[in-house]
Amino acid sequence: MLKGIAKTATAAVLDLIYPPALYCVCCGKIIDETRTYRLCNDCMQNIKWIDGRTCMKCGRQLGTSNPGSVCFNCREHPHSFDRGFTCTEYGTHERAMVFAMKYDGRPDISVAIGEMLADRMLAEFGEDELHGMYDLILPVPVHPAKKSWRGYNQAALIAEEFSRRTGFTADDDVLIRTRETHIMRSLGPEQRRENIRGAFGIRTRRLPEIAGKSVLLVDDIYTTGATIDELAVVLREAGAASVDFLTFASGADMVKS
Repeated sequence: MLKGIAKTATAAVLDLIYPPALYCVCCGKIIDETRTYRLCNDCMQNIKWIDGRTCMKCGRQLGTSNPGSVCFNCREHPHSFDRGFTCTEYGTHERAMVFAMKYDGRPDISVAIGEMLADRMLAEFGEDELHGMYDLILPVPVHPAKKSWRGYNQAALIAEEFSRRTGFTADDDVLIRTRETHIMRSLGPEQRRENIRGAFGIRTRRLPEIAGKSVLLVDDIYTTGATIDELAVVLREAGAASVDFLTFASGADMVKS
């Protein structure tokens, strides 16, 4: 159990570089330490929090034009994962946070996002039930070249904070990215699936630890599900009993044009 333990060395360093009481992690406005998730009042109100009907498969918020219980994407594409959970719908403010974290050298934003993920899951399940649901908390891996360029894997930092607040232990040493892939945001759904196919693996020495385990994958964004599906296939082939995922933001529920 990590709950109640002092901040990790990573979190302590981030606090020194980006003092939590100074700036909103979304817009940069000066704030004080009482602000939830280090968001100013305006950004807190404009974040597209998931607060309505959600897809029973991937967890994204269902659109007003969708009377069913499954989003349009999950109807069109069978998925390899079991269930998904998310905190927000991917919009302007969510994009600003994710882009700053991934491309502007702001790893501190992962702390706020990890806190959101923890609150989201604890609000629905409570600590005892949540702990009975998962054996492994695994961040989506990045290629070593990208990690070297960026300096960190944002999904690993998010998973670390989520785990610190929920009593799990995130493990960034199980999944690997075996080859570099194109930037996903420039690709269509089918191109994404082709782009990511065969791009993941499990460290050989960790393979025996997967069989029969319930896995929760952690990432920043869920859109078409191509990345999570590919990881779910790899984990299922290694004997995982179930594969769920948890993300900060998901794309909107839209009919394919």
